[in-house]
Amino acid sequence: MALFRRLFYRRPPEGVVEISGNILVFDHCFSMDLLEEDELMPHIGGILKQLLGRYSIDSFMVFNFEGGKKDNQIASIFSYYDMSVMGYPRNYEGCPLLAMEMIHHFLRSSESWLSLSQDNLLLIHSEHGGWPVLAFALAALLVYLKRYSDERKALEMVSRHAPDGLAELFSPIDPVPSQLRYLKYVSKRHISPELWPPVDKLLNLNCIIIRTVPNFDGQGGCRPIFRIYGLDPLVPDDRATKVLFSIPKTSGVVQLYTQEECEIIKVNVNCPVQGDIVIECTSLDEDFEHEVMVFRAMFSTAFIEDNLLVLDRDQIDILWDTKHRFPEDFRVEAIFSDMDMSTTIRISELSSKEKDSLSKVDDAFSHLDWSSKNEQGTNHESDQKRLPNEHEGFDVIPLEETGTSNSAPEHSFLDSRSVHIEPAGSSTTKFKDTEPEAPGPNPQGDQLFEDASAQDEPEVDGTENEPNSELLRDAEAGGAADAEWSDNNSDVFLSDTHSSAPSSPPKFDEDILEAGMVETRSQLTELKI
Repeated sequence: MALFRRLFYRRPPEGVVEISGNILVFDHCFSMDLLEEDELMPHIGGILKQLLGRYSIDSFMVFNFEGGKKDNQIASIFSYYDMSVMGYPRNYEGCPLLAMEMIHHFLRSSESWLSLSQDNLLLIHSEHGGWPVLAFALAALLVYLKRYSDERKALEMVSRHAPDGLAELFSPIDPVPSQLRYLKYVSKRHISPELWPPVDKLLNLNCIIIRTVPNFDGQGGCRPIFRIYGLDPLVPDDRATKVLFSIPKTSGVVQLYTQEECEIIKVNVNCPVQGDIVIECTSLDEDFEHEVMVFRAMFSTAFIEDNLLVLDRDQIDILWDTKHRFPEDFRVEAIFSDMDMSTTIRISELSSKEKDSLSKVDDAFSHLDWSSKNEQGTNHESDQKRLPNEHEGFDVIPLEETGTSNSAPEHSFLDSRSVHIEPAGSSTTKFKDTEPEAPGPNPQGDQLFEDASAQDEPEVDGTENEPNSELLRDAEAGGAADAEWSDNNSDVFLSDTHSSAPSSPPKFDEDILEAGMVETRSQLTELKI
């Protein structure tokens, strides 16, 4: 009888699906039907009553992939049964994925909880439309726990629990290529557990190259527009993703490129990137009004090797029925460059008053013509005018000038550094505002740019400005500093990225549980690990 009881209670109750071991998922997460609000409470409540009748309430850790609603009904249901919930977003800039920081938190929390006791359970729920990211999270957990060694098989196993067409219903774009890329990132944890995940590299995305033009106008061509999404590395305190780069929808920039006229399209980007990045390419119609998705790809700069990311047509996220529009040898190449730390100005160390001071000096001297005072500056300015503008858009390489690239498609990305996870919304850099004792140029700003002022200060005739010579000398120092700032503005990146010391493989820490089981709310639950 005791054996029968154990076997009986090992079977999950009706309404939940056991994915693997002690990982349970609500069955309506696999359904195409949307439960009405008046049906949701009784449905989930009945399942929870069965679970709490078999298991202790202390044995559950609950995750919810939420839709971002302020009045989260799911969270309130669990709260009614005194169960705390950790919430995660359902997408990252339209991609049904989690950022690496979120992935690491989810995996480590799950592993720690399951390792604490063999009776502990993970109870996972996703709100309507969250199936694609739920499938990825479950596959990542299976790979992380070494229950699957093949990333694709892990994702396919989870997907078998859902009816055919569920992914297409909730996502117009096939997210599997980017999901497999991130599952490979998770697999690299088994190579160097103490160094995973590696620190996010701060890189400059120089350009994007398309090899062989896809057919999105019905005649073997397209009018591509590129956008880059991610966190702004120059504003580390802002954890909201932004459009870091975008091609304007104007006829002077967006042009038609055909397979007959060109083989390679080069897009000059010159944009600093760090962490999780989404590259999106759309094609504009001939009226310059409507866009159609060409492809999307999400990646992490932490796993970029040799400053190059190469993706073929099987490694980009495309619309479900558009693979035939891409030639078999289609490739996308993203070329990066390292940041020059020796010339980088640490913007985060400047106070807001120092930044305002620099701006005021720039405005005060923007009308002055320094060309007559400094011949070297004139020559430098003329040289700059002859250089092409990196942001003008597209470069077309004719067929006769193209060559075959020896770059291999993306295979493996591994960095040997470690990362220290900070919860979303936190800041490791603090700004300190100081009030100057007396009006005048900011002493900190003068000190910060003292070397630049000494080298680049233009010569000014003192006899012509005798009444205000002292004021002009102060302003010149600030103006030269601002000129130094302006010339180097395109190379200014955040440089205070730190890596944590290697640690032993994750073990359960009661601090995780105490920090993790927070009050239920609709927004993303922020935890410290």
